Amino acid sequence: MNILDILLGNLRRGALTLRFPARVEPPAYFRGLVQLEAERCIGCATCAYACASRALRVTSNATGYEWTYDPGQCTFCARCADVCPMHALTLQAERPPLYRQAHALSTSVRLSYPLCPECGQPAQPIDDMILARVFEVRTDEVRAWSRLCAQCRQRRYQPALIENTIPARRLANGR
Repeated sequence: MNILDILLGNLRRGALTLRFPARVEPPAYFRGLVQLEAERCIGCATCAYACASRALRVTSNATGYEWTYDPGQCTFCARCADVCPMHALTLQAERPPLYRQAHALSTSVRLSYPLCPECGQPAQPIDDMILARVFEVRTDEVRAWSRLCAQCRQRRYQPALIENTIPARRLANGR
């Protein structure tokens, strides 16, 4: 059979492509776009650190931070949601919309740090999970200290406050 005969036969027959009747439902446990619950986020950038594809970025300044997500770079591995200490990230269960231009689905959220209760300056809070790694006993005094800005934390530094830290226990035990 000659290649020209095959080509002419295909041209006479016409298109054989069939259109799908509807969009197929995603399977169970489908991982779609990353969603941020802004009220839970503390700007620690753990998600950006864990993101191998660099789809997530957190840039901070003196008063707050900017959380940026580009789904065009995302591999939808859900590592960011796994490591978020505040559980502020989730992945959608539905498919993302179709897009034609790069970065068309990118999202960016600007958030402000809460104000320091003592001086009124923006203060990046310390997460309770981080406090749990450092302090054996997390008293109300320790939690109040964690909400202060860096200058007020240094000003209110008290040796009694950090007596229950893991490094202090290791030094006391000689390890």
